[in-house]
Amino acid sequence: MDDSDGAGSDPFQVILLATDGSEYSAGVERVGMEMASRHHARLFILRLLLAEAGTDAAIVEEQDAALHLERVTLQCTERGISCTPMVRSCEEPSQGILAAAREVEAQLVILGRRGRRGLAKLMVGEATAKVVDKSECSVLVVPRLFSYWNGGVLLVAENDQDERSRAPQTAFSLARATQLPLTVLMVTEGDESERRELNQTVNRLVALAELQQVPVTGLVQSGETDDVILEVARQRSADIIVCEPRDRSVIDRLFQTNKLVHLIGRANCPVLVVQEAAAAS
Repeated sequence: MDDSDGAGSDPFQVILLATDGSEYSAGVERVGMEMASRHHARLFILRLLLAEAGTDAAIVEEQDAALHLERVTLQCTERGISCTPMVRSCEEPSQGILAAAREVEAQLVILGRRGRRGLAKLMVGEATAKVVDKSECSVLVVPRLFSYWNGGVLLVAENDQDERSRAPQTAFSLARATQLPLTVLMVTEGDESERRELNQTVNRLVALAELQQVPVTGLVQSGETDDVILEVARQRSADIIVCEPRDRSVIDRLFQTNKLVHLIGRANCPVLVVQEAAAAS
């Protein structure tokens, strides 16, 4: 599948919406349908069956999934959204979601912060944390009560990003589709020379956004990365944060920690983690 993200193209043509039908999926379903509608995307709606096959629990789960998918599919049809329901059995939710994403060649996976299977660090479910860590395509994590963004888009930029980078183009696409202002943010804990270098990157990304008629502001702020990101999101009324995965140290990997998951858990808004590599085709 062609997943080029050139200027003016839309990176969200195939979306996988993972829902468990619980109260934690309400925001996920709203955002998934809204994104599919605004981006004219094909939407796959995934329900996983986790109970052991042949048991009474499995029968109840299958019936619940069928009724739930019928309801969500009807909502999509009423909105003119092209959707395909999917039911897959698996033992571990993150593996089921990742396998389904590969199966449909998803460019974006949308899922909630928590599910029925217990909690991991902060307020991020274990399955969600694993999908963020291992997904081959971009992942959007949505809080339970969230509806849709209407205030602004916040791009957390990296120093090596340019017009070919996927995260900026994704942020530009979101800002265009929603007609919302974009803030380009870089965070520094270094000296004045590093700040000057980051300012150059921010100015370059701002110029690229302006070429695509995106209203944009650039910022370089000092401080602890997550604190700065969340404070700028609050100040700018940004209600979606766009970022790339973070490099993990040997110690992080040894202790199975992912600092990006902590940011997702603290954020009051959805966080979109943009993978630079295209989804497997």
